[in-house]
Amino acid sequence: MQRAANSLMLVIIGFSAAVCLAVLVKIGAYAEEIKGSLTPEPVIIDAPRGRIFDRYGHLLAGTDEKGNRYYPAKLCSHLLGTLSADGSAQSGIELAFDEELSGRPGYTNGLETQPPVRGADVYLTIDSKLQSAAEKILSTAARRYDEGVRYETDAPYSGSAGAIVVLGCRRGEVLASASYPDFSPETFSEDYSRLLSDERFPLLDRVTSGLYRPGSTLKTVTAAAALYKGAIGADTSFWCGGHLYLGGSDFTCMNTHGYTDVRRALEVSCNLFFYRAALALGIDRLVEYEKLFGLGKAPDYELPTLAGQLASPDTLDYWSSGQLVQAAIGQSVTEVTPLQMAGAALMLADRGRSYSPSVVMGVGSRNGRSLEKEPQTELPDCGVFDIIKDGMVSSTKYTYGEFALSQLDKPVAIKTGTPQSPRGYDSAVIGFYPADYPEIAFAVMLEGGANAKHTVYEIIKAYTEQQPS
Repeated sequence: MQRAANSLMLVIIGFSAAVCLAVLVKIGAYAEEIKGSLTPEPVIIDAPRGRIFDRYGHLLAGTDEKGNRYYPAKLCSHLLGTLSADGSAQSGIELAFDEELSGRPGYTNGLETQPPVRGADVYLTIDSKLQSAAEKILSTAARRYDEGVRYETDAPYSGSAGAIVVLGCRRGEVLASASYPDFSPETFSEDYSRLLSDERFPLLDRVTSGLYRPGSTLKTVTAAAALYKGAIGADTSFWCGGHLYLGGSDFTCMNTHGYTDVRRALEVSCNLFFYRAALALGIDRLVEYEKLFGLGKAPDYELPTLAGQLASPDTLDYWSSGQLVQAAIGQSVTEVTPLQMAGAALMLADRGRSYSPSVVMGVGSRNGRSLEKEPQTELPDCGVFDIIKDGMVSSTKYTYGEFALSQLDKPVAIKTGTPQSPRGYDSAVIGFYPADYPEIAFAVMLEGGANAKHTVYEIIKAYTEQQPS
């Protein structure tokens, strides 16, 4: 009897313990639910935006401890691009590499913290000192344009707006990319309405999106096409009497040059020679070589660029021999960007090899991307580029005074242009330096001004001062 009572007691005790354990488990579960419901919402911690540096590690864009973007060098506004008031990338490198620059946000919820990961740094091929010199040249040109200059006395360069591009030879890296007028990225949001209504279009990156007639700078490409296709030879001469009557129209030259070969025609920029060369060449073969030189198509570049257009029966409803001769000297409806013309100058410098331009050297480290690349185009080197170079070097004798290119230690090759435009005339120059074993190629466009050729001395001085002796 006692044994049965003890067994019953043990059953009751075991049952009670099981009930208590179940209750405790349930209470624990409720406690976890309550605890979870009391956990605060996580607070997002913004990631510091990656920095942007030039080729030598000089800071172009950074982020302060409050998350505000700042630009200590005050350079490359169009190239670097802009952020909106809420920090969203809108243009330039800021937009093209937004994913890399943005990093990974962190969070905290009071119980744990996940720190943010800073965005990757982006290193550009830009040379800050050369960039600064290019921007100063453009602002000086605009100041002179506004003040008025006497070209017959000191022949200064001037222009209401413009662009300068400098490329490194054999790789096509962008050493300078200057567009004027520009703006301050730091105050872009506050200034936006004013910038948008400014008739000088300061938001336009003229390097990649400014479309211009190339004028006589295109004669270098016409010369290459005519020589390669056998329309002319190195010793072919055409008579320049100042006028060519064609289809009832009078096509003129700025001077009378007599019998002129291609070297002399490039030196003195003889229209008549290139009119006759184009008539022998034909538009199809001219356009073929313009495309080989990177014109009429957008270059493969890290940022958006315009393709422009080439004068041809495809772009004009009415085609004639008159349109052909105008196309040969960079007129008619031909439109190019300064970046494209710098690329054409690079192809002249590299003797028929063309490379796509690059402006980003690395992401995460300075050597994060390889700039070694195969040429996009490679023409056979059969003496054509020596002929063109000779004419371009000879044309430097027409630079004067403080801007004279004869002051340089080594020869430079240039070709000037004075294309017709809505402003009357623009002024352009392309070229490369040194003429032998070139290191840089460049293009300059000044709107409504003159003597772009006189910017070349200052560009080259700024470049050579950066190089080890």
